[in-house]
Amino acid sequence: MNAIRNLVTYETLTRAIKNKMEVTDDVAEDISMRMLNYFGFYYEIIDNVLDQDDRRMFYFLQDVQLLTTRWEEVVLPNGRTWRVFYWGLNIEKIEKFAALSLVNEDLEMGLYESLPEGVWSRSAA
Repeated sequence: MNAIRNLVTYETLTRAIKNKMEVTDDVAEDISMRMLNYFGFYYEIIDNVLDQDDRRMFYFLQDVQLLTTRWEEVVLPNGRTWRVFYWGLNIEKIEKFAALSLVNEDLEMGLYESLPEGVWSRSAA
């Protein structure tokens, strides 16, 4: 994946959470900050870094399609298999859910209010 494409901004994630979960701005901002504190500038983290409360929140965010999971198996030196779990930002869905508010804002504004100022001036041809 392209590194620039994988960046999810705080504002985008907050809008996506607010739209998908239908929570207040404060709750969406809190969840967004908690998520980005784990992910930072990467789109995937290992499950081991989560505490129990945040893991519970991540499972909920997976249910609402904002996060994805994957796992891989590693064979240990003693022959046992160890599963490593990862959480990933569902970037496509986050962008989709964040865009819903932009569409709704344009619809609420109305057609004429959404046009740029330059449309209303006449120029002599």
